[in-house]
Amino acid sequence: MTANHPTIRIPAAAIRELEQVEQWDWSEGISLTDLLEWINAVVARFRPDEIGADSRASHEFSPRTFRHYQTLGCIDAPERVGKQVVYRFRHYLQGLLIRKLLWERVPSEKIATLMAWRSTADYKNLLFEGIQIIARPPNASGATASGPHAPEAWKRIVVVPGVELHLRGDLPKPKPAELKQWLSLLETALRKNL
Repeated sequence: MTANHPTIRIPAAAIRELEQVEQWDWSEGISLTDLLEWINAVVARFRPDEIGADSRASHEFSPRTFRHYQTLGCIDAPERVGKQVVYRFRHYLQGLLIRKLLWERVPSEKIATLMAWRSTADYKNLLFEGIQIIARPPNASGATASGPHAPEAWKRIVVVPGVELHLRGDLPKPKPAELKQWLSLLETALRKNL
C-alpha cells in the first residue's frame, strides 16, 4: 500500500488459519466481544516484529476503536438478529485489513476510501497485497534462519478468488521475452487444470 515500510512477512499457517476461519459456519454470526478477541489474537500472533510499542497499530482493537472505524465507513454495520447485533466473516476481514493498513501508516481518511464499496473478495485481496508468505516459521529465538537452510519467502498474489500465484521472494525481474514465455506457460497450466 505504501512504499515506506518493510514488507510484511507471515508464516503459511496464517493463510491456512484464515481459510479455516472462512469455512466456519458464520450463519448465526458472533458478538462484538468474540470478534474483537479473534482479531486481536490473530494480530498478536502474526503482527510483524517491526511494529513498535508506540505505534497505533500495536494497540488492540477495543469496542470503541472498532466502532470508530464503523463510523468512518471502514467496517460494515453489524446485522440485527432479533434484539442482538451480530458480526460475520466480512467484519472479521475488515478488522484485519484495518490493522494491516494501520501498520502501513495509512491515514484513517485514506483507509475509509480504500475500504468503500468493496466486496469480501476485494478485502481478501487487499489483506494479502504486499505480504510475503514464509514457508517455515522462525526458529525458536524468533529470528528467521539464514544461510543454505533458510526458509524461502514467497509473495502471494490473489488473481481471483480461488486462483493464486506464488512468487519466490528472491525471484529476479524477468526480461520481456522471459515474461512472455512465463505467461504462455501459465495459460497452458490453467487450461490443463481447469
